[in-house]
Amino acid sequence: MSENSTIAAIRAQLMACNASAIVLTEVDNVGYASGFASVMDGWNLIEPIAGIFVPASPHLPVTLFLPEASLISLVVAERGGHKIIYERLRTYDMLNFCETARAQDAHLSLPKDLLEELTTIAQDVEGACAPDILDAIAECLQSHTLENTTVLFDDLRVAHRLQRRHQQVWEDGLEVVLACRSIKQPDEIAVLKESGRIADSIIEYTVSQLGAGVRWSDVEKSVAKFMIDQNVDPLPGSPMLFGGGYDLVFRPDLFRTHYDRPFQGGEIAILETQGRYRGYWIDINRTAHIGRASQAYKDQHACVQEIFETLSQRLQAGCNSADITRTDNIDAVQRLAAPEKLLVVAHSIGRVPLESPVAFPGTGLHAAKEGFEVKSGMVISIDCLYFGSQLGPSHMENVFLVTKEGCESLYQYPLDLIEVI
Repeated sequence: MSENSTIAAIRAQLMACNASAIVLTEVDNVGYASGFASVMDGWNLIEPIAGIFVPASPHLPVTLFLPEASLISLVVAERGGHKIIYERLRTYDMLNFCETARAQDAHLSLPKDLLEELTTIAQDVEGACAPDILDAIAECLQSHTLENTTVLFDDLRVAHRLQRRHQQVWEDGLEVVLACRSIKQPDEIAVLKESGRIADSIIEYTVSQLGAGVRWSDVEKSVAKFMIDQNVDPLPGSPMLFGGGYDLVFRPDLFRTHYDRPFQGGEIAILETQGRYRGYWIDINRTAHIGRASQAYKDQHACVQEIFETLSQRLQAGCNSADITRTDNIDAVQRLAAPEKLLVVAHSIGRVPLESPVAFPGTGLHAAKEGFEVKSGMVISIDCLYFGSQLGPSHMENVFLVTKEGCESLYQYPLDLIEVI
């Protein structure tokens, strides 16, 4: 069987830093490396539900850790055409599910085909069901790594607790996995391209729901249902962001205002979609004006659009993200009433909206100023928000796939100001 491209990328990073293996237990990292997702992921538990062991050596097995009661989810995934990546399985008892699940039900029996599939999967299970996930990981490390070799972890809590059970040199593996995740594999790119087409349709649908007299809360509910119908998981709280007047001050809380009052002519709606499609983030943004906009506001939006397009043309492999977002050398910036109120961000995107290969803490000012090298295979969002005018904000955002030849936008919905008449 040929090696999975994601596993190959992780192994290449392990070899580069002379580590023998990496243990991933953070939800998105597990999903990235294995494709496994649990119905319990949405619980936002502070402890890991699943994990994956990826050894540097291809002669050792990639091992997935999961609750024994979740083995049937592998069958469900396979039946849905969703391949889960692993070579061996190790299970543990979550709460007391195993005791209950193993109890004999006289009146129930599994269908023959399901039983056969579960039996096949069970052949990949190593060892007995462990009492908890740490024991399952410890047993795997004892079987497949040498003591005093370096093992990386994306959660140092796990490493610290394991140190009591297994003598191992452990190091932080977060930056290693982020370096891998920032370069998208072909199957990821295919999903992200699909999500781009869906993002365009979400904006188109949202615009069709806007208008004077329409309540934003009703628009939110309608858009959320539309997203779910497109197999998109909306962001909890609101599937879209809404912004009105800023009074020259950027107040992020305005983006989360749940408006029950009707829209009025002259108001502005920031249409930033928030959701996930097949585990990958959708991050499109357009600006809509309720009713006809003044010429002054049209000119402002056109100016921001010119700036955005200039920034986008800089995006190519080999450049630095901080250089992309420089605005002091763009003439159009000086036509804005308050150039210092132009916010421009370039960030990698994937399973989360900020997936840039930057050392922790990667969301601080130093990361934005220093930037990161843009590489072929990255998917980069360019976000341009101007909130320095009493006319109202102008905001647009696109996501681009970086290739050796340049870049291509994954979103095709026009950047032009949307006037809702």
